[in-house]
Amino acid sequence: MPVEILLALAVVSAAAVAFLLLRERQLRRRRRMLAEILDLADALEHELLECRDRLREVPALTPSLPSAARATLAAEPQVQDALRDLLAHRLWLRDHADEADSAKLAAARDALRATRDALHLQLERLACVRSDLADARAEFAARVTSS
Repeated sequence: MPVEILLALAVVSAAAVAFLLLRERQLRRRRRMLAEILDLADALEHELLECRDRLREVPALTPSLPSAARATLAAEPQVQDALRDLLAHRLWLRDHADEADSAKLAAARDALRATRDALHLQLERLACVRSDLADARAEFAARVTSS
């Protein structure tokens, strides 16, 4: 076999191996991104459920408020909408993850991160409100019992 043919086979083989390694690396990166998206979605769902539970506790802290004021505290429909949106995104991933390009997957991941960050801020605010309400309730109870 002439040296040129062997050299050509070596070059073609090296190119094929390089292509396969590059492709495997891209697939691994894609799998990691999908796993990260699903992990973020799971965490967001858990946090939304926790938020809903905390919101459900607020009316117990505010029994003396007028019903109109308590109604403004009930943000459960927004949490339910967020859970529905999250389910829609999970279904989209199930149906389209295979053909979605990396940019769309990265956008989905970034959107989930941003939503979680915003939710964390809201949960912190809710914790402050709950604490303030509990303190006010205890102060009111102390005044009532001392009078």
